[in-house]
Amino acid sequence: MVALTPGLFVVPVGALAGALGLYAYFLKRATNKPVFRRFVGTGAVLAFLLNYAWELSHCTLYQGISYDLPHVAFLALASLADTIMAGLLYFGFALVYRNGLWARHLPAERIFWLVVAGGTGAILSEVAHLAAGNWAYATRMPIIPGIGVGLTPVLQFMVLPVLIYSLSARFTAPSAAPPSRSS
Repeated sequence: MVALTPGLFVVPVGALAGALGLYAYFLKRATNKPVFRRFVGTGAVLAFLLNYAWELSHCTLYQGISYDLPHVAFLALASLADTIMAGLLYFGFALVYRNGLWARHLPAERIFWLVVAGGTGAILSEVAHLAAGNWAYATRMPIIPGIGVGLTPVLQFMVLPVLIYSLSARFTAPSAAPPSRSS
């Protein structure tokens, strides 16, 4: 496991500041602030929970990781960083679509670009972390040929953002209007 140093927190803190700034930007412009807050809050909770489950499920594909307290706590911290990155990905697309609630409707084209962006970001992140020696793969990790990074961390950011945003939309959808009474 990597030693926690101040330098390891520079990028996540910058990412958090960026995500919070974009949240404030879109909240200010939201026509329905309670819906926006609920959507983003639900997304953040889901992002943490789903990323933590993913991290726990594939952690044995990394060298030196086990299910003891220090490693499980480290995976929670990694899941928090994943949550921030899911937020940045969300708000990045919100800038493109000029809509803070863009993911409430996910047609195939948006899903495609979300998968492409998530996968590309994961590949770049894995390359950087492997080069910095922050972690190493166990021999069990499936490697993407020609790229040299693990398949499961790339799939994580190709699959989970679509799932997170879809579930957020479902959990925060307005309830059906009560049937009208005919006289």
